Amino acid sequence: MRIGAMVLTCLATLVMPQVCRAEQIWLSGVDPVVAADRAASSKAAAPAPANDFMELFKPDAPWRTAARSTGIFKISTQFLHRASDAELTAMIAGLRQRHIALAMEAEILTTSPRCGNGVPGYTTAAVIQKAAQRVAQLGGRIDYVAFDEPMTWGHFAQRGAACRYTTEEVVRNIAPNVAMLKTMFPGVRFGDIEPVTDQTATRLDDILAFARLFEQLTGERLSFLHADLIWQNDWRPQLIAWKARLRAAGIAYGVIIDGDPSDKTDVAWTTNAIARYRMLASDPATKPDAFVVQSWQPRPTRLLPEDRQGTLTSVLVQTVAH
Repeated sequence: MRIGAMVLTCLATLVMPQVCRAEQIWLSGVDPVVAADRAASSKAAAPAPANDFMELFKPDAPWRTAARSTGIFKISTQFLHRASDAELTAMIAGLRQRHIALAMEAEILTTSPRCGNGVPGYTTAAVIQKAAQRVAQLGGRIDYVAFDEPMTWGHFAQRGAACRYTTEEVVRNIAPNVAMLKTMFPGVRFGDIEPVTDQTATRLDDILAFARLFEQLTGERLSFLHADLIWQNDWRPQLIAWKARLRAAGIAYGVIIDGDPSDKTDVAWTTNAIARYRMLASDPATKPDAFVVQSWQPRPTRLLPEDRQGTLTSVLVQTVAH
């Protein structure tokens, strides 16, 4: 059985990591919609060149080894909302061909006249609903929804248009979107992404309180929590605590594997990502239940082919598929 199949079997039965040892492997790159948004807002003299994201979904795309190791492919809210029907159809067909589940990184918080506009992690209920409807209408299915840092932007953030919600207010804000997604995709699993920063040690209590309230107020479990690391910080003690406490709470623990925004070349970015994967994978105290190989940065500029140094898929070939 290939790695991706093992991952999906473990998740479908909700076997906890103590029993099921196969790590989840997620993959996520910068899609054309997000790339175009960045180019439009950039002050650079010329827009960034288009990447090869859509090439991933062609039947003969050169990432066969990496694809066999990938259980879950994560896409942005923006892509599901604004990509063309042809692009969405190609993605759905390409993932189905490779037996890879679809995850949505959801800007799950809903803006209001009072706050949230222009703050990361927020959108409107209409955007979330349209994104989900488009997937369903084109024959696809959203299997996982990863929240885009709702506690960070809904509760901890204190500046500008931040809403400064209590933890319960965060859950009540996102609950209608959760209910809509569950109705449209009954088997969907929900999880969260939050950054590990110097303040995370004092924030983990609040994040776990969010998980408890999420279940109480929505009737859905928070299945996973993915840590977004600032690798230059002293992250290891915090990850040890995350792993122990999340597992005790019955929540799968994952880590986003990436390079640095300051990396000057694609090879430098992927070299950093590979080293970080190996560092975590070799340390029983921090080894996660999910490795999320992801970039939302300008690098790497290409996702394919998997056998070329410096591409996003080459990270998988040199780590989990090695």
